[in-house]
Amino acid sequence: MYNPNLGCTPVHARFLTVLLFSILLVACGGGGSSNDTPAPGVNERSLDSPEDVPNDPGIESPEPEPLPATIELGAYHRDAIYPKIKVKYLEYVPTTSGNLIGVRVTLPANEDGTPAEGPFPTILVQSAYNISMISFMPMPGGVLLGAPDPYMVRRGYAQVSVDVIGGGVSEGGWEMLGAEEQSGYGDAVDWIKQQPWSNGDIGVAGASYMAITGLFTAQQRPDDIKAVFASVPMGDAQRGTVGIGGMLNATFMSKWMTLTHLTSTQNIPAMIQFPKLMDQISKSTADHIAQIDNYYLPIIDATINGDPEVTYDGEFWRTRSPIEKMDQIQAPTFFMGALNDIFQRDAPLLYETLKDRVDSRLVIYNGDHVSHFLQAFPGTDKVDPILHLMLQWFDQYLMGMDAQVDSIPPVTQYVRNYQFGMWQGFATTTDWPHPAAMPERWYLRGDMGLSRQMPEMPEPSHEMATPPFADYEYRKNEQGGLLILNVFLNDGTECSPSFVQWTLGSAGIATPKVCFWDRDKLERSALNYESEPMAEDYYINGPIQADIWMESTKTEAVLAVRIDEVTQSGRVIPITDGMLLASARTVDPLRSRYLNGEMIQPYHYFTQAAETFLIPGEPTLMQVEIFPTSALIRKGNKLRVSISPSNQAQGMLNEPRRELAQDGITTIHNSPQYPSSVVLPIVPLSELN
Repeated sequence: MYNPNLGCTPVHARFLTVLLFSILLVACGGGGSSNDTPAPGVNERSLDSPEDVPNDPGIESPEPEPLPATIELGAYHRDAIYPKIKVKYLEYVPTTSGNLIGVRVTLPANEDGTPAEGPFPTILVQSAYNISMISFMPMPGGVLLGAPDPYMVRRGYAQVSVDVIGGGVSEGGWEMLGAEEQSGYGDAVDWIKQQPWSNGDIGVAGASYMAITGLFTAQQRPDDIKAVFASVPMGDAQRGTVGIGGMLNATFMSKWMTLTHLTSTQNIPAMIQFPKLMDQISKSTADHIAQIDNYYLPIIDATINGDPEVTYDGEFWRTRSPIEKMDQIQAPTFFMGALNDIFQRDAPLLYETLKDRVDSRLVIYNGDHVSHFLQAFPGTDKVDPILHLMLQWFDQYLMGMDAQVDSIPPVTQYVRNYQFGMWQGFATTTDWPHPAAMPERWYLRGDMGLSRQMPEMPEPSHEMATPPFADYEYRKNEQGGLLILNVFLNDGTECSPSFVQWTLGSAGIATPKVCFWDRDKLERSALNYESEPMAEDYYINGPIQADIWMESTKTEAVLAVRIDEVTQSGRVIPITDGMLLASARTVDPLRSRYLNGEMIQPYHYFTQAAETFLIPGEPTLMQVEIFPTSALIRKGNKLRVSISPSNQAQGMLNEPRRELAQDGITTIHNSPQYPSSVVLPIVPLSELN
């Protein structure tokens, strides 16, 4: 049952604890919340629930204490309307796919614990990480994960938390945001509209996977979804996350797929909590276990062996990419991202698709997928606490209040090195990319320098050897109920910023190491090109492109490029990076981004038709997309471009490509004929506010 002592825990710790439980699997589910009779389902496949629990007092949750940042910023806030919340009994709802999905409804409640008289505007969150595991732990901000959220519900919102098809207690098999799963998103909306506690005004909210499902839902039901609050959402599944540079992001996929399968099978607590639904929950769990053989192992095998459906861009990845149909969203949308998030590339691009058509905002924090919440929840020097922002957004567009959302700047970004102090250094602007950005090109020189002048005479070139490829294993565990998927990196990048980024930040929390943030020791074997000390602070804001002339002794090769700052003491501070597979280098000029006539964000086809292998010994231009950032390189410090033949923490070669790249030697050119360079988006210091 609900533990009332939980309310004594600081609200920030409570939110982050559940966040880690849900995303990093620090713990498993348990406990329970108050029962209630579910509303009628939409057809005869709905399951009956037990009777109400007599004299159920409902759940009461204290409000978070005001923080100095809240007072200084004058954050939007209003008092709770209702004293308690009511978490209704688990119920099953049918979908057009034929699968039943598990649903938990949380309603405002009176002092005696009975649901308040509605109807209410509704916030929908849909998760692949098993809502029953966290439904026993109500907390302010929980709606971002699917946990009951007293902060929002006590202010007059109904909350609906759903296990997607193939996840948690829902039927079916998970297929990585596939079409069948997506069909259930609209079914959830249709069901909500039929419920007596709903007034028909629906918003979607969520972090990570839950933000992605929210965007897909807003695309499917544009007339029904009135507001979107999406924290760290994915945009382009292949280019931004899973297939960076045309390769396989195996570090991320190994964590994500095992996480999703593990949470989908941890249903014993739900069976104990809802004994009358035990048979149904058991059936759903059996569906998820069977999916190891039906889907997980076959798709991993196909990916490793270069099956065209998952190797190249096409219907498979376009179906799973919310950015493809952003033009269908009609709802005002609030985006949150982070500089080293797994969706670092995508959050600003998603904002860009909507900014001219619907009311939109973009906030980019420092940190990775998990750690940025340390800033988002309490608020920062220029960003209100996430609870207040979410309330303000939904009050404006779901409640119909004048919540003064015009006071929120269009774009707020954390700028590295801008101000000293914990999470200080946010700057606001009117657009993304920054409207004052201009391209500035730096050339790689034969003496390992970086210069704004192109080489005028032939200069020495430099070589890199292809390192040993990553190892991997994939199978079922001995009992046959869980997926085992492990990746073993062999190029040194298991101790790198990329490894922290693509383990969702978990590596930095579980085993923090100096080399996660300072690359001096690891990169002594890389090709590191450094500028002279900066004569003044140097402000980079936006996407970056590296135009590298290379040749190889093989027909396939990898180029990894990272942008660093080198301090006067010699410390190497990573800023951002990118990588590209040589055979995937062909660029679509019409979809690439230009700044003052310079291409600064290449868009690669990544299709089989555009695949072009190297001719050994022939210099070839590689236009590498480096993910966007915002950073100051301080006066007296150096800009550095680090080039490597591998970054297995971010991208791994499949078996056919390994055969083509094995034992290759890559040469980087820097001459008048083949001038390797990077182009940076530079913003005047006067733009910092």
